[in-house]
Amino acid sequence: MITGVCCCLWCIDTRSGSSGGRHVAGRRDAGDLPYDDLPYREGITMTEPSAAATDELWKLVYTSFRFPFLHAAQRLELFTLLKERPGSTIDEISGALGLEKRAGHVLLLGCTAFELVRKDGEGYHNTPATDLLAGDPGAFMPVIIRYTHEMLYRPMGWLYESLVNNENLGLHRELLAGSSATTLYELLAEDENLEKVFTAMMEHQSRSVVEDFVNAVDFSSYRRVLDVGGGTGTNAISFAQRWPDLQATILELPNVAKMANDRIAEVGLSERVRAIGTDIMQDEFPTSSHDCVVYSRFLEIWSPEQVRNLFEKTYRALEPGGHLVIVACAQDDDETGPAHAAFMSAYVHTIASPEGRVYTPREFEQWYTEAGFEPLDRQYPGRFDVILRARKPKAD
Repeated sequence: MITGVCCCLWCIDTRSGSSGGRHVAGRRDAGDLPYDDLPYREGITMTEPSAAATDELWKLVYTSFRFPFLHAAQRLELFTLLKERPGSTIDEISGALGLEKRAGHVLLLGCTAFELVRKDGEGYHNTPATDLLAGDPGAFMPVIIRYTHEMLYRPMGWLYESLVNNENLGLHRELLAGSSATTLYELLAEDENLEKVFTAMMEHQSRSVVEDFVNAVDFSSYRRVLDVGGGTGTNAISFAQRWPDLQATILELPNVAKMANDRIAEVGLSERVRAIGTDIMQDEFPTSSHDCVVYSRFLEIWSPEQVRNLFEKTYRALEPGGHLVIVACAQDDDETGPAHAAFMSAYVHTIASPEGRVYTPREFEQWYTEAGFEPLDRQYPGRFDVILRARKPKAD
């Protein structure tokens, strides 16, 4: 008979004999090693930790609970309620959200402890940050929160295994589990909910990136732009709308190119913008006098060798004096940050690509210089991206 329950994390872990419930009894995932078997532990003498260091580690452990509270509160529309009725009490909030009082206590304790809301007397209020989440669930940050919950949070629990095996195990063991799909894009085609979440996120991200892009780079001197991996045309359409003398060609997978051409026709730009279905890695690029080739948020999914190959093909496709323009989520040259680059790096490794990673601007500059380009400049126009420009030397 069980007379008591210990809820500390270590007791839960050792009693269950598992890691988060993922391992089947008697089976060990490839690459798993118990901590005591790790080779770097030999010769290490453990010392008594300081209180400050221990507190910092506890904060890191607790951080894993912060996002679930954020997502739950957002999905329950707590922040919208508190914007409309600031100072609501726990009973009022529980009733309005359709929660039993016990559940309301759990929600509001977590949201208060993790500084998602603040309590003043008996009333609760949004913080300036969570006030931004009130209202339209289709706005940018609510969409990002839903996307993170649906497509990132559980798969990222497989980061360790993905690192040890050098595979996208977050994709294969979480997102594709129980599905007939073998790739992320096959999964999106068969799962309507995930497809809507992913598309909404991509539309917001594309609008944000292209806004920074067109404000940072003057395309008025370019006549024919080649947008490699240009998706359904967000960049190319924006270029053509802003610069009326510019023509653009998108290179994409055949099914994506069809969607791009449909979208281009809808906005009345078919005479100046078109998409071509092709195998970007295998096929040579068209060489019809392009004076600018663009890669926007595309190079991160490819290996260094593949990126070098793309730069060599870009060099051949450009007319002398033409420009290469790169928009990328890049890490700092000293490889210490920023945090968004670390997030994207883990996402690429665990979910998105079996070969790519987040590169430094210096790596891009080295690789396109090797292909024959002359570096021009770097810009950091927004929160996350770097823009690099290079030039193919003019003919003698």
